[in-house]
Amino acid sequence: MEATLTDFDFRIEDIQTVHIWQARERIRPYVYHTPLVYSPALSQRTGGEVYLKMEIWQKCGCFKVRGAINTVATLSEEQRRRGLVTCSSGNHGTALAYAASLFGRPPTRVYLPKNAEPAKVSRIRSFGAEPVFHGENFLEAYAEAVAYYKRTGATYVHSHGDPRVIAGQGTIGIEIMEDLPDAEMILVPVGGGGILSGIAMIAKSVNPAIRMIGVESEAAPGGSLSFRDGRCHEWVEIKPGIADGIMGTLTPLTYELTRSRVETIEVVSDAEIVAAMRAFQEDEQIMVEPAACVGLAAVLAGKVSVKGKKAVFVLTGRNVNARKFNELIANGV
Repeated sequence: MEATLTDFDFRIEDIQTVHIWQARERIRPYVYHTPLVYSPALSQRTGGEVYLKMEIWQKCGCFKVRGAINTVATLSEEQRRRGLVTCSSGNHGTALAYAASLFGRPPTRVYLPKNAEPAKVSRIRSFGAEPVFHGENFLEAYAEAVAYYKRTGATYVHSHGDPRVIAGQGTIGIEIMEDLPDAEMILVPVGGGGILSGIAMIAKSVNPAIRMIGVESEAAPGGSLSFRDGRCHEWVEIKPGIADGIMGTLTPLTYELTRSRVETIEVVSDAEIVAAMRAFQEDEQIMVEPAACVGLAAVLAGKVSVKGKKAVFVLTGRNVNARKFNELIANGV
């Protein structure tokens, strides 16, 4: 079964920059304005002036909490009463479970691939949601989640294609442009493209000359294929890879929002991601999950240059099992 965003009535008219500013006020009591940290060591390593947007220090350990809270906050009581359902590789599920705990604890079901990161599954359970395992990858789990939504009438909270989710993630862009108005480049991990869409909308509205770069895993290359072919590849083969947090694809909505605002979407390998994980650990002594490392991975691999530029790397999450992290750092892939 192939589930697509034709299953939902999401339109490009439903997401404008004003919605991101409204989301900022809506979620402000519940999330952190995360620091934008200058990294002398990574600046020296890359030749740029490197700043790290520390969403790894966000509540729930990832940026996804912004979009989830913005969405659940705008639902009616009747929509919450029907229960919430989503599909996630882990972080969005954790974020939705947390958001539900803030607004009456409606029953929340999170569909995940069978190989979901245990640390993320544990967090989902800790906030009172029910994890349901199905399929070998995000798209297989997604199809099952959509089938459940259609069968039961539960309220579906899309991980990246819902305008309310995109608006919440876009608040990161507001913070970046407030804290570093003269930023020249922003590098953003890409799975479904929700965070890239939201940040690009704000950043380009503030500074049309800023360069927006997306980076994805070669195991899930939907974004780069879409940019190459000039059409959205919403359903692609997803192969095994270590960056479970970005094992998704663009949707028609996120493709439309990014194609005129984003310069390129580059692709990196697992080995290149591990090299970036090591660099973050060596230079900044931080544990960053694989999906959050892809921007630096692209730079270290010579696929993107930040030389002489004020460049912001959005570090999207820290939710990785310590044993897995240590094994990757020590042994690679």
